[in-house]
Amino acid sequence: MVMVNSLLDFIKLAVLTTFNQLVTVLGIFFVFGLILYVLARFTRTVFVRSIGYKADVVWTGWLGTPVHELGHALFCVVFRHQIVDMKLYNPNPQDGTLGYVNHAYNPHSTYQKIGNFFIGAGPIIFGAFVLYAAMYYLLPNKNTVFHIINTKEITITSLAGLWSQLDILQTIGTRTLNALFAETNLKTWTFWLFLYISLCVASHMELSPPDLKGLWSGLVTLVTFLLIINIAALLFGFNINKYVVIVNSYTGLFVGLFVFATIISALNFVGSFVILTVYSLIKNRQFFSPFG
Repeated sequence: MVMVNSLLDFIKLAVLTTFNQLVTVLGIFFVFGLILYVLARFTRTVFVRSIGYKADVVWTGWLGTPVHELGHALFCVVFRHQIVDMKLYNPNPQDGTLGYVNHAYNPHSTYQKIGNFFIGAGPIIFGAFVLYAAMYYLLPNKNTVFHIINTKEITITSLAGLWSQLDILQTIGTRTLNALFAETNLKTWTFWLFLYISLCVASHMELSPPDLKGLWSGLVTLVTFLLIINIAALLFGFNINKYVVIVNSYTGLFVGLFVFATIISALNFVGSFVILTVYSLIKNRQFFSPFG
């Protein structure tokens, strides 16, 4: 009985360790991916119910969609998937898709199966890098904004831990908004170009249902692989959590960039809703809801 209990405790420790590592490193991608998806869906509903599907495509899709699809394609290359067909920008009003990347892989390769996770999450990861580059090249007070968003205060060790730090996220958001719309920025054309590029990219960073489907298929393999590593590490007394801490120290910048993307997407939704509601009331004398 003692041996059985010890075995069960060991398995429990390995499972909890694996879960905490996944939440610590990958939790932000799920949380912000979902938030950005909801905002993007509401924004597109606003356009569809007021002036039509094509307007949203022209407004942000022409730039945001290629960035989204390049995020998939980049990780296809990294994880050695074969890109069978790719359209960076090919709006299809029949099914609502704006572009796609079709890829194939070896189902017997653990590395390539894990790649499905990162390929699915590619748009939000690559989109964050594009936002960072736009800030670096176009934002007049980039150093101030980088200092704000490169936060070291967020340490995600569980989903409950993330919710407990919402006040910090709110503070980051408020400070970012104040820094972005500083008077000196408003007077430069590069700021307005940066704002529009950010709006296009952030509006298409979301993880769509097909993206999530591919992501989940890779997550199963990733969890299994990490669980085996943790079991081996516990058996031989090797601590891999220190490496997780090192990786987690770099997630602060991603959190800041995702907060920024969320702010931009929210501004796009609210601004579009207000302007197009007024338009709809004047032209059609009709009020519409984006939530349905």
